[in-house]
Amino acid sequence: MRDLKTYLSVAPVISTLWFASLAGLLIEINRFFPDGLTLPFFSF
Repeated sequence: MRDLKTYLSVAPVISTLWFASLAGLLIEINRFFPDGLTLPFFSF
């Protein structure tokens, strides 16, 4: 039971850090490449 409490207290912290860093990475990519969905590098 103690291990389950430890897991339940650590998992939200790790997932919050993961999603915050992923959101920051996506924001920075969109800041440097604002039209990433149009794929400007592959113009046919």
